[in-house]
Amino acid sequence: MIRTERLLDTLIGAANLGMCVVDDRNKIIDVNEFFCAIYEYEREELINKSYSILQPESYRARASLYYQNYIEGHQKSGLRQIISKNGTRKNVYSFTANTVDEEGNKLKVFNVVEATEPSEISKEAPSTPLQTSTQEVVIGNNVKTGILRCSQEGELQYANPHARTLLFLPAGSKSLHNEVTVYKGQHSRKLTLVQLLNEERFVDNQSLLIERPDHPPFWAVLSASTTITDEGQVCFDITIVSLEDQKLLERKLNKRIEELKNSNKSLDHFVYGATHDLKAPLASISGLINILKREQDFSQRELYIQMMEKSVHRLNEFIKEIVDYSRNANQDLKHDHIEFQPLVEEIFESMAHLENAAKIRPVIQVEQDYPFLTDAHRLKVVLNNLVSNAYKYSSTHRRDCFIEVKVKVSPVKATIHVKDNGQGIGESHIEKIFDMFFRASEGQTGTGLGLYIVKETLDKMQGSIHVVSELGQGTSFVVNIPSASTFGSNEKQMKLDI
Repeated sequence: MIRTERLLDTLIGAANLGMCVVDDRNKIIDVNEFFCAIYEYEREELINKSYSILQPESYRARASLYYQNYIEGHQKSGLRQIISKNGTRKNVYSFTANTVDEEGNKLKVFNVVEATEPSEISKEAPSTPLQTSTQEVVIGNNVKTGILRCSQEGELQYANPHARTLLFLPAGSKSLHNEVTVYKGQHSRKLTLVQLLNEERFVDNQSLLIERPDHPPFWAVLSASTTITDEGQVCFDITIVSLEDQKLLERKLNKRIEELKNSNKSLDHFVYGATHDLKAPLASISGLINILKREQDFSQRELYIQMMEKSVHRLNEFIKEIVDYSRNANQDLKHDHIEFQPLVEEIFESMAHLENAAKIRPVIQVEQDYPFLTDAHRLKVVLNNLVSNAYKYSSTHRRDCFIEVKVKVSPVKATIHVKDNGQGIGESHIEKIFDMFFRASEGQTGTGLGLYIVKETLDKMQGSIHVVSELGQGTSFVVNIPSASTFGSNEKQMKLDI
């Protein structure tokens, strides 16, 4: 049995053409999937069958003559009409290549590409399905594969429109002069495409970088085979498939993978920190319950109950922050109309119950002459965290202790200043305050999630935050949030998120 592994690996499997290998007895040795698709046969129906099976019974004599003319070199390549197994009439461009297998047996390779349907063929009578058109035919107008033929010297004999688009070949160009970069392992090699073809003869789905004059290079998969024309000239039949869309998808995929890795790291960190912060108040409540069971003094029992209430409040605060974090990560951005004056007033009112709140003077200044659109829930999360932090780390021993919120709205953004004259933040801690679960000292009662959630929320809103602080003097946060009206549309917003 004739061995055709090399031939099939390099020629049939590699090309985006319909290809059929026939021996000198007119028997089909092998076919590729494109050939089967054109003729609508299963591969097993063709192997070891006569090539004449590809024509209906009434045309088999013509098919044998057609094959014999090819063998003798009398038949010209060109546009033809075939009839598939299911009776469908198709226009194809066909050409052949002569080759030998590893044992020196002569083989003929029939190449077929479905062509656009010219009127000269579609009107042809059924009695002449195998006639050859003598006019010059343009093939591959409707495929996204570059198809070319060139001589050993690089003289361009044919290029379909997609090939000219990929390689930026002018309409009148007669030579193939593009350079390619071939990568093998850590090594790369740059040479002309024609040099590569003359060296390799057969190219099997090779990924390489193709240069284009005055245009950026592009990644492509190249397949090529050596062909001997009816005139005896050695040529190269080439197919080129662009990998640019694939490379773009790969870059997006790699970005997503990197985001997923970062998310996994954040999740691990979150689970570890959350477990610790949930256990601490629960352990405190459990211990206080045990003490309370044995305590007879009513006043002491009341003290323990108050301590338990503080632990419950701490748990509630932590759960609320977890919910805020989850909502920000998983919910789409909403576009709500914002009125800053009542919003800021509401936030201060909600914190009037906090310890020492009566000793702190709230200052509210809002300049809003323009409508402003953003996600109302996320905006409240940001302001709540910044203002509650200012209360939490205030210095009530000062004569005039204040928390100031100034808002200025322009047509495109809102700038929010949250300033206090409280404890301030040490210089060594400034860069870490937006990290998950960061606390400047173990003695602080916060969860370490507040400012992290602020930063994550502002990232989702395409906003920014900047902090200036001095230990013992106070802290100032500057927040900038773009109006959602500048996003244009939800579709644009989704693209910005990507």
